Amino acid sequence: MNPVTREKLMGVSVATLCSALYKRGLKKQTIQDVRPVRPKGRNMVGPAFTLRYMPAREDRNPMTVFRDP
Repeated sequence: MNPVTREKLMGVSVATLCSALYKRGLKKQTIQDVRPVRPKGRNMVGPAFTLRYMPAREDRNPMTVFRDP
C-alpha cells in the first residue's frame, strides 16, 4: 500500500468509508460490535482478505463437489 494513501486512510472514520462503499453498491461492509482492546489507539489500516465459507455435510457433499470452483 502506498504510504501516502495509508496516512490519508488513518484519518478517515469507519462511517465515512462505509458510506463511500455503499454509494458504489457494496452494502453491509462492517462488522458489528467490534471494540478496541485499548482505549483510543491508532486506526488500523491495511489490506483485507475475504475468505469463502462453504458448509459441508459428509452425507450430502462428496469431495467432487469442492473440486468445481
